[in-house]
Amino acid sequence: MFSRNVFGLCGIAVAAVVALNTSVASQTQQKSAKELIAGSWTLMIADNISREGTNVPGFGPLPTGTARFGTDGRYSFEVVPSTGKQSGVSASGTYTLDEAGKALTLKVEESSVPNWKGTTQTGAVKFVASDHLGWTTTAPLVASSDFSGTELIWAR
Repeated sequence: MFSRNVFGLCGIAVAAVVALNTSVASQTQQKSAKELIAGSWTLMIADNISREGTNVPGFGPLPTGTARFGTDGRYSFEVVPSTGKQSGVSASGTYTLDEAGKALTLKVEESSVPNWKGTTQTGAVKFVASDHLGWTTTAPLVASSDFSGTELIWAR
């Protein structure tokens, strides 16, 4: 009798986990990308992408940073390296999202990188549930001919 109760409880637990995952997935699909991106984010990963396609930690092993996307179309972000070998990067301006193409475009009004001011940075955006945001740029955050882009992963 005890084993039937244990198996019954396990079955209920599995059903609850499946229902929860389905609910989170449907909530993510129901919200627009602009609704999903709005708010504050904490940097988890900041990797440069080598020309060969491999990821290389771009700001040390444990970089820090924040990003904020407003519902008014304004953004700001900063990436701070975990080592003293290079300086951090910050930028602010306006952003747009291409819902169909899943592209995030940043129009840079201010930046700690002087040659970014007045430029447009575009990259692919991917949401994992509503609490993780991935953005892959086509230009590296650090000036180097060794890299073809940067992958940033943010969490709420």
